[in-house]
Amino acid sequence: MGMTPNEAAAALSDIERTTERGHVLRGYRAGGPILMLWGLIWAAGYVAMGFLPQDRWGLMWLVLDLVGIAGTLLLSRGSRAEKQPMNWRMIVAFVALLLFFFATFSLFRASAVEPYLAFPGLVTGLVYIGMGLWKMPRYLWIGAILM
Repeated sequence: MGMTPNEAAAALSDIERTTERGHVLRGYRAGGPILMLWGLIWAAGYVAMGFLPQDRWGLMWLVLDLVGIAGTLLLSRGSRAEKQPMNWRMIVAFVALLLFFFATFSLFRASAVEPYLAFPGLVTGLVYIGMGLWKMPRYLWIGAILM
């Protein structure tokens, strides 16, 4: 006895949903450690700002950002069995985000330090909200908290 067209369509739909769920869970597995790393880096940076003079903040954030980038690269390598080539869209998005930061900071010079401190968190929250709306709903809440 064969499948009816409706049964076949339902089976294909189930397979597609399962595959999509697997992709989302793999994304959470890859992104979770990176999210935690950057959370620790930001916490350390903001705590250090309470103890360091303001003229040292830039150097401190540069060091922490370099540690975060190196850690992100190490964590995103994954195991050899599941290694996939770097998606060019991710690279373009990262470069575009950096250019956006530099352009915004150069165009809208703040008279106080607070906007410089708040802006990266706001943009990061916006990125997480976008990821949450696009594919990973748990990130929507993280972005909302950051905003």
